[in-house]
Amino acid sequence: MIEIKNLNSNQRFLLNILVPSLYALPLIIAFLGPKNFGFGHEKLVYIGLGIGVVGLTIWILAMLTLGSSLAVLPGADRLVTRGIYRYFRHPIYIGIVLTLSGLFLACGSSICLFYVITIVVPLNIYRARSEEKFLREHLGDVYKTYYAITYF
Repeated sequence: MIEIKNLNSNQRFLLNILVPSLYALPLIIAFLGPKNFGFGHEKLVYIGLGIGVVGLTIWILAMLTLGSSLAVLPGADRLVTRGIYRYFRHPIYIGIVLTLSGLFLACGSSICLFYVITIVVPLNIYRARSEEKFLREHLGDVYKTYYAITYF
C-alpha cells in the first residue's frame, strides 16, 4: 500500500489528477464508442438508468455531506458520521460504481462494464482500505466504533 505521508507534493498532485481520470476514461470510451442500448433489451436500458440515478444520488449526497472534508487522498482530522455516512463508510465509491455500471448497462457497453469490474471496483476497494488504515491510525477507537456500526 502506498504510504500517503511519504508522497511529495508533485506525487500528491499527480494522484489527485490520475484517480479521477480513471473514472472519466470509460465515460469517454462509452461516449465515443458504438452503442447497443441495453444490449438490445429495452428493459435493461431503464434498469441501467435507474441504477445510474441511484448511484449518482448517493455520490452527490456523499460529496455534499463531506463538504470541505472531500479529498482524493486520505488526510482527515475528524470523522464525518452524519447524513449517508451514518450508514456507509464509503458512499462516494458506492455511488461511483453504481453510476458507471448503470450508465454502461444502459448504453450496452460490455467493454466499459468490464473496465468497471476490473479497474474501478479494485481501485475503490484499495482506496477504501487505505482510508480505513489512515483513519484507524489517526482516530483510533472512535473510528473502530464507527467501522463496527456501518457498512462498506
